[in-house]
Amino acid sequence: MNQTAKPKVLLLGTFHMGSTADMYNPKVDNLLSSQRQQEILEVVERLKKFQPTKIALEIEIKRNNEINQQYQQYRLGCFELEVNEAHQLGFRIASDLEHERVYCIDWMEKGTGTKGVGDVYLWAKEHQPELFKSIFGWLDNTFGNDHVSKQSILETYRTFNEPSHVKKHHTMNINMARIGEMENYVGMEWLIWWYQRNLILFSNLARIATSTDDHILLIVGAGHVQILSQFLNESELFDLEDGYRYLI
Repeated sequence: MNQTAKPKVLLLGTFHMGSTADMYNPKVDNLLSSQRQQEILEVVERLKKFQPTKIALEIEIKRNNEINQQYQQYRLGCFELEVNEAHQLGFRIASDLEHERVYCIDWMEKGTGTKGVGDVYLWAKEHQPELFKSIFGWLDNTFGNDHVSKQSILETYRTFNEPSHVKKHHTMNINMARIGEMENYVGMEWLIWWYQRNLILFSNLARIATSTDDHILLIVGAGHVQILSQFLNESELFDLEDGYRYLI
């Protein structure tokens, strides 16, 4: 056996197709239309070229049984896919490649956090408007118009996984540590939870990597890609694939 071989991981940064608590998401028209479904299938075919052996999903680990029951029903032709990336991409890829199951690896408990990201956003908008603009202004430029809605699904995934876009998400999150005042670390009260969550995502991902032959595709919100890439690289446990190259 090659002792230097490592499991491979591909992080696909996604927009959330369904309703979430995220501050911003692109406005995309009916994803169940025939055109959008064909566009989604184009993304599926490109990601299958990675030849994943496991599909990991940004769904709480406590829902593993429920989600895998849905997946088994889908494989039997008895389940209609809902409008979310776990179903539209994850289930389809796993089924096409005849995977026995999918893997939920997320965590969304309260943990160390004392404020939600929305609380921090609103506090900064009211109390530090200039800092607010410098941190969050790019979101309005990116999602505050109908540019994304005019793109194909593949083009949207290219946007979300383009290296400069990935970096902008991470830079925004890091700079949220500046929100607040001396001894009132408003942004940090969310950011420590964000790090806790992503460390748990990394930990759960490492747990499902049981073979050096594993090719794990993690479908995760684009804001997670940079920080998870850092954890994966710094762990020295994985070879990290460039997800963007599968989309171009």
